[in-house]
Amino acid sequence: MTVGDGRDDSFDLGVVGRGGDGGIGGEPGDDGPSGADEPGRRRWRRWAVPAVALVAGALIGTVVADARHDAAELARVGIVSGPSTWTPEAGGDGSVALDLQLVNIGSRPVEIVGVEADGFGVEPGTDPIDAVEAAAGVWVVVRQPGLLADCTAAAPTSLRVRVRDSGGDEHTVTADQHVDYGGIGMLWTEQCEFGGGYVQFAGPAAMTVADTSVTMTLPLLNYSGRSVRVTRMVPMAPGMAALPPELPIPLDGQGTAQVEVTWSVEDCVAALSMSGDAGLIEYSVAYGSMEVPESYPLDGPTMVELVRLANRVCG
Repeated sequence: MTVGDGRDDSFDLGVVGRGGDGGIGGEPGDDGPSGADEPGRRRWRRWAVPAVALVAGALIGTVVADARHDAAELARVGIVSGPSTWTPEAGGDGSVALDLQLVNIGSRPVEIVGVEADGFGVEPGTDPIDAVEAAAGVWVVVRQPGLLADCTAAAPTSLRVRVRDSGGDEHTVTADQHVDYGGIGMLWTEQCEFGGGYVQFAGPAAMTVADTSVTMTLPLLNYSGRSVRVTRMVPMAPGMAALPPELPIPLDGQGTAQVEVTWSVEDCVAALSMSGDAGLIEYSVAYGSMEVPESYPLDGPTMVELVRLANRVCG
């Protein structure tokens, strides 16, 4: 088939029949009033439809590409985690308040509405964090209170940050971390890896005073996430005898035990010459096959009661 043979093809939707038949209703061999122009019209119609389709397709493609680019720019959110610090919270439950420095490296401002990481949970009853406005390229500080390490889990390798965009949509991004600054993994290690300084007495002590003895009750806190045992305890003060608690003392991870020590006078000469900083409790903490020595200097109020005891008994 050729363009000049007068036959229709699939692109010619407006003409049926042979060009030499005179068109619709014409006599054979009669081109009719417009017969000389008919092949040109057919050629124009043949290419006009696909040309319009191509132009429209190009325009639609450009619009879609621009829309996708704009959407990608709007959706692009990046967070980098910088230095972080943490402070133990009151209550002895082992929770900490975590202060994270974060920077939004995206192209649009967002609100930071939450942080989370494997290996951590939040103390029940903790309020959600206050949303923090994070303009593009600006460092902000986000505080997460009530953070508890889950020492039965693996150490976290990433920090996830929940953000809310200007349209109110929330999504979660993984923050790039600078581990040299003290990332979330360092907090987990501090909370969960056992070592010296993790099991400590927390004063002041509650005192029960009798004529010939003084009993102090003092909480002993395990700041680590590991279950440990106190295997040795030796209270000492000049001229004093001390009755320690029954050993071993088990302590669950983040647990607390109330320790009672009863003091009595053993040597009046030494007791009456006792200085105000001479009292001490030495103890050992075991975890697995590891045993760590610790010590706790008796605080001022406890030493005052021991001096008073010496004066009552020996005076």
